[in-house]
Amino acid sequence: MAERDLDAGLVRASHLLAKCEFLLRHFDGERENAELLATARQFCDEAEEEAVPGDAEAAATIAILRSMAATFSLRHAVLFNVNCDFDDDDGTLLNGMEEHDEECVSRPLAEQAVQAARAALNADPEDPLVPLYLGHALTWSGDRDGAVAAYEEAMRRDPWDGCAQSSLEYLDAAPSGRPSPNEMSCGRHGFALLRGCFWISNNDWDSESLLFRSVADARAHVDKRLSAYLTQDDLDDEDAELVLQIHRPGRHIAEYDLNARIQQEPDDEPSRIDWSGIPVHEPLESPLPPGRPLRIGGHTCFHGGSE
Repeated sequence: MAERDLDAGLVRASHLLAKCEFLLRHFDGERENAELLATARQFCDEAEEEAVPGDAEAAATIAILRSMAATFSLRHAVLFNVNCDFDDDDGTLLNGMEEHDEECVSRPLAEQAVQAARAALNADPEDPLVPLYLGHALTWSGDRDGAVAAYEEAMRRDPWDGCAQSSLEYLDAAPSGRPSPNEMSCGRHGFALLRGCFWISNNDWDSESLLFRSVADARAHVDKRLSAYLTQDDLDDEDAELVLQIHRPGRHIAEYDLNARIQQEPDDEPSRIDWSGIPVHEPLESPLPPGRPLRIGGHTCFHGGSE
């Protein structure tokens, strides 16, 4: 597998897991999720076999994607087989496995989720995604002390993660006070983050947080899909956002309100974004590895664009 094929495989795995996360968040995908997760794992297997020895970034991405797939498998079983809550807003139930899973269908999945999370925990010492997922699996398994330690690690990495905070409150271990919003990019990679909202039915809408290795890639995505996003004219709601953030290691996060830059064209011409003043072609230092998901400000963010 050439490097380009390896990168494409990891991006594809990330896209499949993003679709699975969307379905789980909407209590959907009872039939689809098993195939999505199996295919994502297959891409990880192929990437692991073909990765260059010593490629720490590829190994970390694979480990994190495996942890995510294991957590989603557990989450699927808890939602559809055990009929209990499990989400990224409030976490899950303490010792739910013993108290609610009479047929023990979730036990091997919980063990796999814990094992995969522990294997990935040190792969990226900055992102809170894996410790959050470890906390969920330990909570469901009944290991309160382990779950508290995992959620505390998630909050050490991102003190603004509402799910980790809520989960610690549920376990009677919440820290006092909350920090002010962070204006600095905390990771060691550069990337563009796009937050937007889009219709998923005639009456319902959803949000997404997408990661791009360059601002140019983010622009290409927005220009292609602009008509799918909600704008301030669609909903009188502060969450109907279309925002671009540029993260550079150790520097202030640059944020641009793309909603305010939408230019309505005359006649039947499609609307477009005014990109003037946004450093579209400026390279980012240490670009985010292909396919790497991140947890930022309480949102799970996936690779955007195509493979």
